Amino acid sequence: MASVTLKNLHKKFGHTTVVNNVNVEIADGEFLVFVGPSGCGKTTTLRMVAGLESISDGEIHIGNSLVNDLPPGDRDVAMVFQNYALYSHMTVSRNLGFALQARGVVDREILHRVQRVAKMLDLEEMLERKPKQLSGGQRQRVALGRAVIRNPKVFLMDEPLSNLDALLRLQTRKELIELTSDLKNTVIYVTHDQVEAMTMGHRLAVMNKGEVVQLDTPEKVFNEPANRFVAEFIGSPPMNFLEGQVSEKSQKKILKTDSFDLVLSESMNLISGSSVIMGFRPHDVKLVSEGSLGGRVTVVETLGAEKLIYLQVGKNSLSILVPATEKIRSGDHLQFEINKDYLHLFNRDDEKRIIFSEPN
Repeated sequence: MASVTLKNLHKKFGHTTVVNNVNVEIADGEFLVFVGPSGCGKTTTLRMVAGLESISDGEIHIGNSLVNDLPPGDRDVAMVFQNYALYSHMTVSRNLGFALQARGVVDREILHRVQRVAKMLDLEEMLERKPKQLSGGQRQRVALGRAVIRNPKVFLMDEPLSNLDALLRLQTRKELIELTSDLKNTVIYVTHDQVEAMTMGHRLAVMNKGEVVQLDTPEKVFNEPANRFVAEFIGSPPMNFLEGQVSEKSQKKILKTDSFDLVLSESMNLISGSSVIMGFRPHDVKLVSEGSLGGRVTVVETLGAEKLIYLQVGKNSLSILVPATEKIRSGDHLQFEINKDYLHLFNRDDEKRIIFSEPN
C-alpha cells in the first residue's frame, strides 16, 4: 500500500492539452474516483500513473518515490481495464497465477495465492474453466483476481464495470466495494458513471476539459457543487437551472426569471442587479394545492417508487420527483414550491458556486 501524489500534472498531444495542472494527493488506503464525461482526461491521468502514457510536465509520486521515468513494471501497480484482458487459452487458475510465474515466484507460493484469491472472489469452482466458459461478471472477477494476487501498492481501475449489464454491474460493484475495503489497498478508479462514483469513492475528483474542477467527498460534491458543471453532472435526475436577476422589493430579495419570481432566503445576501443561475434538484420540489408557482405536465416517467414529472413553466422545462402514488397525467396543471434550504446559486459569468457567509 502507498499514497499517490499528482503534482502539477500536464499532458499534451501536439498542441492540444488533455490534462491541465492536476494536483491530487491520494492517501494510503484511500479509494479515489476520477469521474467525468468522455474526453475529460480521466483515463489519460490514470494511464500516466500506470506509466502507460508519458508525462508532458509535472510529477507523480507513489509512496516516497518519484516515478516519472519508471517503466510500468517497476511501479508496483496493478491495472484492471474495461476489457477483461484474459488469456483465452489458459484456465482461470493459470490466468490468476501467470503474473507471479513471470516474476519467478515458486510454484507452491503461486498455488497458495491462487487458492486464496479464488476463495476471496468466489472462483473456487471455476479454476479449471477457460474464459469462454464464464459469464461477463465471472470474467471481470478473474481480471480483478489477477490484480489482487500481485498485492500491489496501488490498484488502477479503468471503468471495469462498464461492459456488464445493469443488474450484474450492481452486484459486482457491491463485491468490489467489499473487496477493496477488506484489502485496504490504495485504489484509483475511473468512471463516467456518477452513480458508481458516488457509491464507491471515499473522495471524488470531478474532471472537465482536462481539469479537476472539484475534489471532495461524495456528500460535499452533491450538496455543495463547486460550479454549474458539477451540479449538472453529479446527481440523477439532473439539477434544474434557471437564469435570473436579483431585485429588491419591500426589503426582500427576489430572483426574477423568465418562468417565475422567487423570494430568496434572508441568508442569500445578494446585491440587487446581480445576474445569477439558480439550480434546484427534482427531489427538492413538492406539489402543493395552492401556490404561486405552477406549470403544465408534458411528460410523466414512472420509475417504480417515484414518478419523474416534466413541467413546462413559462419558457422552461423543469423536472420534479413525486411519489408513484400521485395520479398525474400529461396535460395536468400542477402547483409546486421549491425547498429554499437546498437552492443552489451560481455566478452567471463564470458559473461558480456563490458561497454565502453564515449569519452572526
